[in-house]
Amino acid sequence: MENLSTVFENPASNATGAATDGVAVNAYGQGQCSGVTYTVPAHGDIKVDFKLKLQCVTPENVKALDQLIRGMLTASYQKKYDQLTKESKSGGYGFFLFFSAGGGKTSYSQTTHTMESYGLDRAQQTKIIDAMIKMANQWNTFSYKGEISNTEYDYSVSGSLFAIVMDATIQKGEQHTQLRFLGPNVHLKGNDGTSSLPSTGKLY
Repeated sequence: MENLSTVFENPASNATGAATDGVAVNAYGQGQCSGVTYTVPAHGDIKVDFKLKLQCVTPENVKALDQLIRGMLTASYQKKYDQLTKESKSGGYGFFLFFSAGGGKTSYSQTTHTMESYGLDRAQQTKIIDAMIKMANQWNTFSYKGEISNTEYDYSVSGSLFAIVMDATIQKGEQHTQLRFLGPNVHLKGNDGTSSLPSTGKLY
């Protein structure tokens, strides 16, 4: 089994103030999901197959939460939410960038403001918080089998595979739950720090 080491980026500071029911993102970034360095030839691709063991929210719960949020939005806000999903920093689900304000730490007040800006009333926000507070980190084994494509470069690229990881604290009254979420999309980050290659398949 491979273990996941996390390199968090965009460490924006949490806003201070009284805690309230809601969601706060403690860390957001790229987690290295394979300890192996891969080399993809120029204008070519390679096949990748590995397993990852990680303590986090189950993939089923991640998907259900993403669908819950999207289902509460009006058509116009759904389009906006879908745009988040398409961004590489979303890891494959819009709710990652939704709660992290585009990829960073956020406070309870910041995520509440985001939910309000998407037209979610307090009852809908509470429903989301209730769904999250019931979740728990569990040991999960993730399988990945896919291809990494290097069709755009006329030189080989070497690097490691990364996925999006978000650590959050959910508060409801006196109850606090700390959760780690893992996005399904994987990409290869070159050792030079500039190249990023897409991959097919999902980390689920």
